[in-house]
Amino acid sequence: MLKRKVLVSVPNVGWLHKHVAFALLKLQQDKRHDVTIILPTHNPLENNQHHIVNDFLKGDYDFWISFDSDNPPKNNVLDLVDLNRDIIGCPTPVWHTGKLGERPYYWNAYDYVKEEDAYAEHKEMEGLQKVDAVGTGCFIISRRVFLNKEMQKGAFTRKLNPDGTVLKGNDISFCERATEQGFEIFAHYGYPCMHFNEIEATEIIEHFNSIRHE
Repeated sequence: MLKRKVLVSVPNVGWLHKHVAFALLKLQQDKRHDVTIILPTHNPLENNQHHIVNDFLKGDYDFWISFDSDNPPKNNVLDLVDLNRDIIGCPTPVWHTGKLGERPYYWNAYDYVKEEDAYAEHKEMEGLQKVDAVGTGCFIISRRVFLNKEMQKGAFTRKLNPDGTVLKGNDISFCERATEQGFEIFAHYGYPCMHFNEIEATEIIEHFNSIRHE
């Protein structure tokens, strides 16, 4: 097995969930690859991500693994290095409340729906899946993606409407730019993430009761 150099980052604002610390310890103790861990605190998030891209390129790293301070992977993401894909997202559950009776969460790996110019949750949730976009809460990216000069020009920058409001977030914007440059995006459902959110309890009860009573 070829030993790779891997940069692991947790962008944060000075706080990490304890399960993120556990995930970092697991990666640090894994001797299959040469792992460097950084905890950058630049603001806002896209600025932080672009600083990490610069760090990634300045080093001779082969892969970049990143997960958010509230978004630790449940399994060892270093396993994904040997798949040697361009971009792999580790699916994360997102709490989303629509109409009562609808499932109030989704996994953040997506297929593009051309007719609506929008993204829908990818339906086949088993193993490695090719998708059109992933959330950037936890991912692994090959160095070749950022050796592309166009991907060095603010790849995570949000796309805005003419009035300055957000059209597409940093994750979708990044994936669209990567696709335009010919890179492939995958999600691996064998490597889901935890996601720690503050959620109002009666809202949870209301939505899950509405599903049960259908």
